[in-house]
Amino acid sequence: MRFTVRLLKCGLSICEDYRLCFFIVALFLYGTLSSPTPDNPNIVELSIAVLFITALGVSGLIKGLRHFFLQQKQSLWQIAGYTLLCYGLVIPSLVTLGQEVSLQVLIRDVIAFGFLCFPVFVVPFLMQSPQRQKVFEKLILFIGLAFALRVVFLDFSFFTQADALLYLANSPLVLLSSIYLVLRVGHKTAYFKRLSDAKWFVIYAMLALLPMLAMYIDFQRASFLAIAFAAISYGLLIFIKTPVRIVLPVCILLALLVVFFPYFQVVIESIVVKTSKVGLNMRYQEAIAVWSVVSHSPFSMLFGLGWGAEFSSPAVGNLNVGYTHSLLTYVFLKAGLIGLGLTLFYLFCIGQKAIKLVFVDPVWGNALIWPFIIPVTLYASYKSLDFGLIMTLIVLMDIGSGGKLDKSA
Repeated sequence: MRFTVRLLKCGLSICEDYRLCFFIVALFLYGTLSSPTPDNPNIVELSIAVLFITALGVSGLIKGLRHFFLQQKQSLWQIAGYTLLCYGLVIPSLVTLGQEVSLQVLIRDVIAFGFLCFPVFVVPFLMQSPQRQKVFEKLILFIGLAFALRVVFLDFSFFTQADALLYLANSPLVLLSSIYLVLRVGHKTAYFKRLSDAKWFVIYAMLALLPMLAMYIDFQRASFLAIAFAAISYGLLIFIKTPVRIVLPVCILLALLVVFFPYFQVVIESIVVKTSKVGLNMRYQEAIAVWSVVSHSPFSMLFGLGWGAEFSSPAVGNLNVGYTHSLLTYVFLKAGLIGLGLTLFYLFCIGQKAIKLVFVDPVWGNALIWPFIIPVTLYASYKSLDFGLIMTLIVLMDIGSGGKLDKSA
């Protein structure tokens, strides 16, 4: 009864914040009807964009830029984000002028860049009330679980683009939800106090299986290794603080390994076999190919080839594509050394917050740092809204843990 009353009060409170309602609906549609990088954007993606603009408000976007140029007090990540935003909107766009580029690739590049700078505009909006921040955390987990559910049960008739390549299992939010839930299981085990904790142990464990199953269907080595590293990292932190609390989780883990050994063996063998066949999926060769294309002149070295630029990628059979499998080589291709330097500074400002969060809040810290690292280095998921959402949550978590973000933001 108390839970129902609290839920109703929470619902009424959210309804009073109409901008938050638009924001919630946008992310709900994204999780249930859209995908990270849709091949053919339709009315769903258009609706999501309109809802985001309505939630943030055009005036809010203008205020954000005015806030940057007119106010002297800025946190480092904001300075980095706004500087990258201004450079990316101007220089690669000017470089593109006069070139024959694919309009589709050009639009995708600009949208992906907008997602990269997403925290610049969304953090101030979410910082306006603690309720917005709490709802945002829940929505991030919801999207990860919704994507996983859609991978496992692809025949749901109300899901659009059922026959398209949605790459839902590749989403960093699926990995985030998996790590978060696995570590919540570990937390409930290590800090077991009363019988009611067993209920949450079962709930978290069952939910954790969903994204892990989705990632296994579309097998991602980096994702499973990230889960393992996150679990080890969390276990070590518990052991350092209170060694006795690690005993029960280790015993349960060993029991699970014995009972489900055939399944763990399949996963390990799959990782080994895939690595022996494809290695690092031509990531090094891809970086060399980008270098050979961009380094043909000092101008392109400094400023890149512009939005919409394509190159022959060895990672996809030497086809001409407008993306790479690492954010760093992608930015170098499009925006040159200057754009790469600004991006690295921006990523460093946010990444160091994620590292600090690992020690302040190990569950959320580990759940955020790996979905942040992998798109930067290995997968092309940096092009999706997911990456912007993860960076936004990292900044919000840092603020919540006493980070030094300017309060006026």
